[in-house]
Amino acid sequence: MAETLAQAQAKIKPKLEDFLVLNFDDELQQEVLVFLDYCKTKKISYPWSSLNTWALKSKGKRIGYIHIGDETDPLDWTVWLHLTELFQYDEFLIQENLQSIILNALKHCTGCIAYCAPGYTDKILGKEYCALCRAMLYVDKNNQCIQFNKPDAEAMEKLKRIIDFRLTLSHGTVNRPIFDSTANGLIRIDNKSLVSSVTDLQGNPIENKITVGSSIENLFDGKYKSYARFWANENSFDFVFCLNEPVELVMYSLVTSAQLQVPDSWKLYGTVSLNEPWILLDEQNEFPKPVTSYTERAFVIEMPAIYQNYRFVFKKCKFDLSQIHLYIK
Repeated sequence: MAETLAQAQAKIKPKLEDFLVLNFDDELQQEVLVFLDYCKTKKISYPWSSLNTWALKSKGKRIGYIHIGDETDPLDWTVWLHLTELFQYDEFLIQENLQSIILNALKHCTGCIAYCAPGYTDKILGKEYCALCRAMLYVDKNNQCIQFNKPDAEAMEKLKRIIDFRLTLSHGTVNRPIFDSTANGLIRIDNKSLVSSVTDLQGNPIENKITVGSSIENLFDGKYKSYARFWANENSFDFVFCLNEPVELVMYSLVTSAQLQVPDSWKLYGTVSLNEPWILLDEQNEFPKPVTSYTERAFVIEMPAIYQNYRFVFKKCKFDLSQIHLYIK
């Protein structure tokens, strides 16, 4: 079987500058090279990612792509930018006159993947949009970003302004998550040694409510790269985690993943024995803003007591988390 172009590129992972020399004339080369010079000044790398596509990365986070050529126009080039984080900053979008670009690119859920349907709701520029595609923005077949196709001078300035703003936003990475300073002075317990089991309310495994590739045990494994993706088509989701011995939790935290989908609201309960009533320890009605990747948000338990069994009840069952941390004095 003949080797495909994608397979050939995967072997050598061509540098973008070399690809431009081989495939673009001088004028088009210059257009792209001007943007690449900007990327270098901002310390944005652009390693090969897939067929004719190079990822834009800043401090380990993928912020978009550069794509060169397609079936209809081999001399075409496009910059795609991930913009999910920006939807939390209406003032910036309005100030930079980006409303029309954003709103024209919204994509509604079509049910192309069963567990995504029927999409989700988000507030963008002060207006609530329902049944949105989880990826939020539509670019050809990628459903990930907003696109700048062969950007002219005006579009290039907007493109750079968006990236400049994105680079000012703090976010964690798999290797360097951002920890919540409100937990300073407390002891974060080792979940791997203390959490003995994670089940549903009846003591049964609950993997059927977690999507393929993730596991609810990942929330307590101490590894930020692993995650639990809750995509159950239900109004609420609850699970119980039992400890090897009773402890008095004074604070807990939720750590986001690479995705920025978070629970809307939740409650934390505790009980000495699974045969006794659950005691409400904490209730939250909104995830703190802004939501950024690999970032810890800590919550104080106002009236802590010693319990061996704890229970979370989450509203909105389409979200990702990478870790749950537990704190004692």
